[in-house]
Amino acid sequence: MVTENLRIHPGAPAAPRMCPTEVIETYPMTSMLILIGLGVGVGVLLGQTVAVPLAHVMRHEDTLTEKITGQVREALKRAIPPGLARHFS
Repeated sequence: MVTENLRIHPGAPAAPRMCPTEVIETYPMTSMLILIGLGVGVGVLLGQTVAVPLAHVMRHEDTLTEKITGQVREALKRAIPPGLARHFS
């Protein structure tokens, strides 16, 4: 963009650079969204670096519901006669 301006107006001075505080004051919403995006990106990267090595160490343990369901199934298998049980499987 600056090079295009120099081609069009060769004698024109380059646009003055704005310091970061001026940019934030001029474009507060854009600055905020950029910083939120950077924060989320850094958080995702840090989360990935921590979670991936731990995922191999962690193993699945049955929840209380899964444990109770398994106990009920075993109790029903023992209580129902074999001839009737094959209709439910």
